[in-house]
Amino acid sequence: MLRFTVKCAWKDCYESDIGLSDKHGMPAQSTPLRESKKVPTDLLDFDPKNPRFAEDPLRNPTDGEIIEYLSDKADLSELVQSIAANGYIDIEPMIVMQRAGGRFAVLEGNRRLAVIKLLKNPDLVGNSGIVVPPITKTIRDTLEKVTVYRVKDHEEARDFVGFKHINGPHKWDALAKARFAADWYEAERSKGITLRDIARRLGDRHDTVLRLVNGIFVLDQAEKARIFDIHDRYPERAFAFSHLYTALTRPQYRDYLGLLAEWRTNEPKANPVPKSHLENLRHVMVWLFGSKSDDIRPVIRSQNPHIKWLGAVLQNPTARAVMLARNDLQEAYKLVDTPAARLEAALVNALQNAEVALSQVAFFDGTNYTMVELSGRLVKTATLINTTLVSASKPVVTAEPHGKAEDAD
Repeated sequence: MLRFTVKCAWKDCYESDIGLSDKHGMPAQSTPLRESKKVPTDLLDFDPKNPRFAEDPLRNPTDGEIIEYLSDKADLSELVQSIAANGYIDIEPMIVMQRAGGRFAVLEGNRRLAVIKLLKNPDLVGNSGIVVPPITKTIRDTLEKVTVYRVKDHEEARDFVGFKHINGPHKWDALAKARFAADWYEAERSKGITLRDIARRLGDRHDTVLRLVNGIFVLDQAEKARIFDIHDRYPERAFAFSHLYTALTRPQYRDYLGLLAEWRTNEPKANPVPKSHLENLRHVMVWLFGSKSDDIRPVIRSQNPHIKWLGAVLQNPTARAVMLARNDLQEAYKLVDTPAARLEAALVNALQNAEVALSQVAFFDGTNYTMVELSGRLVKTATLINTTLVSASKPVVTAEPHGKAEDAD
């Protein structure tokens, strides 16, 4: 078949069907921008930049490796059984971007593409553990061509893809959401886009997206500085990205990392942790996620209460020293969680709850006598606490003013 060159950027034009073929000898597809059209599924490739791959970035992966990864992270088994039984229901177009040689990268629809590839070639199952049932010719015919909608680039697809996977029916995990929002922000920040703009277009809250992007920038800095490697986290644990961005909302962690108070509200910037605090960042990442190479288990086993405990330890010099020396969160926290500290925390909580109750007193209808009884018991308890604390309090010694004359005889 005759081949000739089309002189334009491959992203901005498409090749005519007439007289063209791709490198495999298959007819190249005429697929105009922003139009839907059916194309052979053999021309569809996975998008290696899919945010689902943020946790364990794949380097030049095969189809089988991507399918195994998606099976682990996105649960393909149910979709395999559904399409094997009913065929591919071609309602929602896959979002694609043109590649060289008349092929297409699937920006939205990688789970569906994975199942199509599996059903057409069960050998791709690899170590995924997916059971691929045999299919009839009728079912197989539905897998040969699917409808795609071609966009110019990743940027053009962001609004649709982001809304669907951040607040839509097929939500990504926190790390994929963060990577998607951060990549969008970095790609268009020079054009004046703000994180608030991105949050609005995603249909999400600004503070939520800000926490995610701040977290991904700290994670990226740790990896670029080679003080943490996501692949080196302690074995047999998924990467709990929420531990990191939740910890960063607490002032104790931000102080330990040298992050200023306004960091939480300003537009995010790459490499936010000062170089002088990178060693502290290394400690935090190991405490959160552990280290396979050093055989160190993470001290954060559950977000509640361990994130709070570690924050309290970081604020206390003695407890922090124990944490650094022994990597034992419970032992270090004992130096913070003293009976006196628990009493103070209980009093603060009681006062806050009492103030909330006071703000609602106007709504008392005069008929619920249980409330009257409870308020009376509250007064008695508060009086007893106050009396006990006052009686146990040591007198405050005040110094005599300097130069005061002695009393006359």
